[in-house]
Amino acid sequence: MHNYRTAGKNSPEDHTIAAAPSFHERNPVSDTARRLADLLVDPHETLDFEIKGWLDVSASEHQAKLAKGIIAMANHGGGYILIGFDEIPGLPAQPTAGRPASLAAYNRDRINGIVERYLDPLVHCQVHHVQAPDGIDYPLIVVPGGHRSPVMAKRDGPSGGELRQRAIYIRRAGPKSEEPRTAQEMSELFDRCFSNRRDDVGDLIRSILSGAVPASTPALEIAAAPPRLASWVGDCCDRWAYLVRDLPADDDRKFPRGHLMIAYELRGPLRPVSATQLLDILRLKTPRHTGWPPFWVPTRPEIDPYPQDGAIECWLGRDGQSRDAAHADFWRQSPEGLAFLLRGYQEDGADVEQRGFTPGAVLDVTVPVWRVGEALLHAQMLASNLGEGNIEVGFRVHYTGLEGRSLVSVSGDRFMYPGRDICRQHAIVRDATVDASTIQDRLPEIVHNLLVPLYELFSFCELPMVLVQEELAKMKSGRF
Repeated sequence: MHNYRTAGKNSPEDHTIAAAPSFHERNPVSDTARRLADLLVDPHETLDFEIKGWLDVSASEHQAKLAKGIIAMANHGGGYILIGFDEIPGLPAQPTAGRPASLAAYNRDRINGIVERYLDPLVHCQVHHVQAPDGIDYPLIVVPGGHRSPVMAKRDGPSGGELRQRAIYIRRAGPKSEEPRTAQEMSELFDRCFSNRRDDVGDLIRSILSGAVPASTPALEIAAAPPRLASWVGDCCDRWAYLVRDLPADDDRKFPRGHLMIAYELRGPLRPVSATQLLDILRLKTPRHTGWPPFWVPTRPEIDPYPQDGAIECWLGRDGQSRDAAHADFWRQSPEGLAFLLRGYQEDGADVEQRGFTPGAVLDVTVPVWRVGEALLHAQMLASNLGEGNIEVGFRVHYTGLEGRSLVSVSGDRFMYPGRDICRQHAIVRDATVDASTIQDRLPEIVHNLLVPLYELFSFCELPMVLVQEELAKMKSGRF
């Protein structure tokens, strides 16, 4: 069995890695920049993504305006604030006029200085200059979530209107950053803080029990998919095959090197909703833990979702533009609680090739954890919005195109043995059932149980629980 090690934790066997060029020597582009760049492909405001024009972060009025947005985003559970764009109703945001000659003022120290001046408790933000598709960099502020108490303003803004001392701000439908208006909004905020406290306790217990005998109650039940979910998957695959039928065999939109398929079914009493109502839920409620979340709802008319056979369908390849496999998603969602997603491998993209990896030859050691974790949280979100009682989630994850791939760390933050852990099997399918109400609290255990057989295909590699815990913690807190 092989274990994955975090960079910096050496063992006598690490000389194999040490002899190879370092990650930064292979490619100066960071893994963070690669993930965050997805946010700028089709920027539009959501509850966890705010867009602002150019701000003078040395001016008190603009500092207060930014502080208000950070407070609201932190109380929402974390998110992103993009600087330098204007929101246009019904269209992707466009760059704002008046771009400064330098982005040097948009740095971590300056932004966190604003946080220190206006926020209580303090929130440590990350600041990145991220390249948009036009090749120009824009400031992106990553606001962490996971706070155990509401964040509020510690002082008034300079004019007294933009920011009010001791006021709490949240993200509201619109989307807008405003004070709570109803008891329900306040209750949701306190429930989120309580949940974060519970997560901290859960993480502590997991660390104490690491290596101990697991609890007798399983996190999920491994079982074959029932006919309804299997039929839904078959229909969705047929629909995708029809859409890509005329594309050349090597077109990345056909996922020629393999793909990840995720599907789930909500089982239990669901409130009836129309496709239009379901789309509103997906737009407003879908958690965004990465720049390119599962079941992403674009707004650009060429690729936005459309109704098809009573379901919502979205194919990012329908605009006719050349796309790499990682950005050619096809997904469907049914008002009856069914979901389906096809996505190519991020490891087959051009930016990964620039890092010295051959498309179709590698699978990143951490990406499956993020992908499956995000999808499970998406299922929990939909269950909480549609469920009218106890809801079970029938969950399927299907990897294809695995044969000949080697398990690697694309970002270089996990020590691996290059070319050692190779898969000899083309595909793997995992079906499971989980109580929707337990997903948030038991996410590491559920993801670990689902993915252990996938990792074993790579020369019997062992997936440590600690890796799953660390990666999911980063994902949920917005740390890349």
